[in-house]
Amino acid sequence: MLARENWKTITIILALSLAIIIYSVFVIALVGVFTMPRLRIVPSEYESIQEAVNEALDGDIIYVKAGIYQENLVIDKPIILIGEDPRRTLLDGGMSDYTILIKRGSVVITGFTITGGGTIINIGGRGAGLQIYNSSRVLVFRNYFTGNRMAIYIHSSSDILIIENLIYGNREGIYLTGSKRVIVSENILTDNPSFGIHLRSSKENMIHRNMIIGGINGIYLYDEADRNEVSENVIKGGGMLILGSSSNQIVDNIFADKGMFFSNSYTNFVSGNKVNDRPIVYLEMASGEAVEGAGQVILVNCENITIMGVNASSAGVAIEFWNTNNSRVVESKLANNEIAVYIHSSSNNKILRSVITSNYIGILLSSSHNNVVSDNTFALNLFGIALRDSYDNTINDNMISDSLNVGILLLNSSRNAIYENIFMNNSKDMVDIKP
Repeated sequence: MLARENWKTITIILALSLAIIIYSVFVIALVGVFTMPRLRIVPSEYESIQEAVNEALDGDIIYVKAGIYQENLVIDKPIILIGEDPRRTLLDGGMSDYTILIKRGSVVITGFTITGGGTIINIGGRGAGLQIYNSSRVLVFRNYFTGNRMAIYIHSSSDILIIENLIYGNREGIYLTGSKRVIVSENILTDNPSFGIHLRSSKENMIHRNMIIGGINGIYLYDEADRNEVSENVIKGGGMLILGSSSNQIVDNIFADKGMFFSNSYTNFVSGNKVNDRPIVYLEMASGEAVEGAGQVILVNCENITIMGVNASSAGVAIEFWNTNNSRVVESKLANNEIAVYIHSSSNNKILRSVITSNYIGILLSSSHNNVVSDNTFALNLFGIALRDSYDNTINDNMISDSLNVGILLLNSSRNAIYENIFMNNSKDMVDIKP
């Protein structure tokens, strides 16, 4: 039986061999030539990792033995940086703007705990554990990120691989801006309270098979984050928010306790997703269809859709109508959502004979007109029904009880017919706020 030290030596050799193979692929792709790298060891040969980086030639391997290294590392050349053990090889940036800053491509980073990147200022702040700027062909593989303002920040970069990292206890997870062809796969992100993965103005990226637990948003696409693939992720608690982003493929994701929400986003392909073990039904430009048995329903630019007998709870927004007309929700049970039914820029829809309980908002009509909310039961919602910038709607014959704030809230909304509703035990039955 081999001694522990022999196993350790074998592990190091295998890790270095893997790094050499990975590097050779990068270099051959970059310049078409392969040269044998030199191995540089910290702290045996160099007092700091930065000193080893400064001395390294393109393609060299820097092997860092276990220990705590308080550095703000700048990498501006193609190198491979390997930590002995991610649990025991710690890079601490001391809460400065970065712990590692990559300013040039063809870099591999593996085997570290990366902490102390970025500063937190109230709800804002700056910096990250790892920042990648204007770079391409970077592999970030099997590291731990914890105790950073943001774990990984990728700006104006392409062909980046973020694979099999553990990202926990940061305020924010992974942020892409102005970047393309980034693959984020097989990572675990947990206890990052702001967001898990955020794409802004970033295109043709792949978010695949990650586990994302907690956060206000699990995955967030924003500001023309177009033509991305989001597939086979497990997202618990934070859901997915898509704002102003189109032509994405969102397939085969599993959501728990919160689903998806779309705003100003079109021509997305959404299929095979589930929330709380029930299918998420997404329809765009559809007409004349009937929906039953869904855990969440999202209608974009639809006509004449019937949602019948849906039982949707803990879905975030259980039913969303976006620019959807002449459709109806009938005899459904909607509970424990942020918003049970959200109707935006939509007209001539009906919400009938449904039970809507224990939501933050039961029904929200936003910039919507000529809709009917009738013969429903509302109970234990913070707000039973809310109208914002909405006119000529009818709200009648509903039972509205035990609203923790307001039964019916009108915000800059007039010419609505509200009659024969029964109010019981609400903090306030109705409030009308005019501009």
